[in-house]
Amino acid sequence: MMSSILQVVAGIAIVFFVPGYTLVNMLFPRKGELDPEYDFVYRSAIGMGLSVVMAILVGFLLNSVSTEEHPYVSSGPVWTVLLTITAIFVLAGWYRGAYPMAGMIHPTLFRTPRSAGLPKVKGTDFSKHRRIERLIIEREQMLGDLRLYTDRSSVSNPQRKLYYSKRMDQVRSRIEEINGELKKLGS
Repeated sequence: MMSSILQVVAGIAIVFFVPGYTLVNMLFPRKGELDPEYDFVYRSAIGMGLSVVMAILVGFLLNSVSTEEHPYVSSGPVWTVLLTITAIFVLAGWYRGAYPMAGMIHPTLFRTPRSAGLPKVKGTDFSKHRRIERLIIEREQMLGDLRLYTDRSSVSNPQRKLYYSKRMDQVRSRIEEINGELKKLGS
């Protein structure tokens, strides 16, 4: 009973989701590339549509090569072809950097996706990539703080202006430190 439920769930996932989702990840390896806010929704929806199309095409392909003595349109060959296609898409997506979390399985599996705004990371150093991500996030927060302090200093009394100017100097020096660290890590 339980194995038949698992087979149904696996069959639905293979026919309606997994091959198309891995194809979308292969074509668009960076997160946020399809849409900055609803990227997963777009990937899932496009993946579902592509999975159905691939399952239909696999069925047509298997039907065209089968004969009366060797019928290939059955669950075994369909599963084999769809899983093979999915494995190819996963490998190609991994090569393009669509699965950076693979570095948590083993550091040698880490591949960084090419990304605008991030310095090019040489090699496959997972911890180095994480450090770069943290520094970039911190720099963005510091830039936001700098804008906030600039806005507040323009409408404050002289004593508060002095306070905000000191804070702006501290933030600017930290931003310079972060940029220096990013240069070191990027080269």
